[in-house]
Amino acid sequence: ATASQPEWTWRRVALLFLGTWLAICGGTLYAFSSFEVELMKLCQLSARKLDAVYAAGQLGAGVGIIPGAIYDHRGPVATSLYGLVLTVLGNLGLAWALREESCGGVYILAFSYWMLQNGSVALYQVGLFSNMRAASATSQGMVTGIVCSGFGLSAAFWTLLYADVFGENLDRYFKGTAIVFGATAAFAAVALPRLLTREPGVKPYGRLDEDGSESPAASSPDTVTYGRQVASSSQSKAPCCDQLSDQPASSPSLRQILCNLDLWLFLAVFCLLQGVGSGLFIANLSLIATSLEIPASSRLRYVRLVSYCNFGGRLVTGFLMDFWEPRGVQRSDHLLWTSSGLILISGGLFLAPEAALPHVLLPALLVIAFCYGSNWAIMPSFLESRFHGAHVGVTFNLNTGGLGLAVLGVSYVVGSLHDAAATLQSPAAGSPSLPDESGFCLGASCWRNAFQLGGLAAILGLAGALALSCSESSRQRRSSLKAGSSY
Repeated sequence: ATASQPEWTWRRVALLFLGTWLAICGGTLYAFSSFEVELMKLCQLSARKLDAVYAAGQLGAGVGIIPGAIYDHRGPVATSLYGLVLTVLGNLGLAWALREESCGGVYILAFSYWMLQNGSVALYQVGLFSNMRAASATSQGMVTGIVCSGFGLSAAFWTLLYADVFGENLDRYFKGTAIVFGATAAFAAVALPRLLTREPGVKPYGRLDEDGSESPAASSPDTVTYGRQVASSSQSKAPCCDQLSDQPASSPSLRQILCNLDLWLFLAVFCLLQGVGSGLFIANLSLIATSLEIPASSRLRYVRLVSYCNFGGRLVTGFLMDFWEPRGVQRSDHLLWTSSGLILISGGLFLAPEAALPHVLLPALLVIAFCYGSNWAIMPSFLESRFHGAHVGVTFNLNTGGLGLAVLGVSYVVGSLHDAAATLQSPAAGSPSLPDESGFCLGASCWRNAFQLGGLAAILGLAGALALSCSESSRQRRSSLKAGSSY
């Protein structure tokens, strides 16, 4: 349905605010470090079991394909209700476990945290996809960047509330967030169908009206409603790798998207760059700082500043994409500078003298966080524009699922490198001794190989980004030639 211009404006603003708040509610995974020590003490967990609980939450966020598929096939209401059920059950399950002996065991904690994070990512996706669906082509980057920035800000926001509002009490925190997330999801289920109206006279990325009627100016082979693809009879008979049309009015089938090289090339670049940003730097922030003997109070400040830069990267890059696209810079081209940033930082940390590393670590982490957040803004915006808004739930979660596997692999390799460096340290060799109970490796040598690995992965990401840029430029030239020959 369409709305008058004033009504459309306030609905877009309300949708953007709601989507950003849903993103803030959906990014609680990165707030785990704010309460992990208390959880470890209350539940008498070893470090390995504590990591298992966090890994279960990461897995819950990684299988966002479940709420993504619900959004594609059932729309925002069903996805919001799915998020409501899982966030409430997950939070209450964690609160209940705190009252049991040893918190009911690691499996109860892990399963409850899995439910919480899978429900949280459902809230994030319903806010993001709804805003992407409603935005016009010229504002895709801005809208995506604003909503994604909420996800980047989430860790700092919930860490602040955990300390200042809930008094660092886990029982109150889990019960309080159950109420907040449940109320937010219920409100989204009611409000989103009323806010998802179309701007008068604007037809986003080849979509048809919800009733299936065609625009007199263009014909499309299918209808997209809430991201759901309803293929026409001619499209359903298309071969798997039928060529994807370059015309904005065309809404491709899922088979066409999955057979498109650009999708997999972007997926590879995204996983390489974000695997380094998350699996090496963000996940090991406190451990790197401990190895460099940075005080604990400074490490907490580092966590907050990294969250703010993650937020800033998502927001700023969204505006940059919209500004530069009319000037010939494609949305995927921004991967070139984010990958270059990772290469410079990884190489700089690898080559920096040991005495300088404690002083340059914070600026390096801030650049990494900005590039990491930027890639999260680039990914959904590229998928929306490249594939004309079709099957955003599936394509988005292909990338998040791939990233989950990439982070798992990078974290395992980086941890192995750290442990190998720790075993080589001994007082006889002139290295500091390690307390048996800590397992910490001290000194810059603990991370040199990891920084080198990060630089090599970022170089591969840059090579892939260059290939993707060439592919997109070639596609744009073909599209321009076809448009010119039609006159």
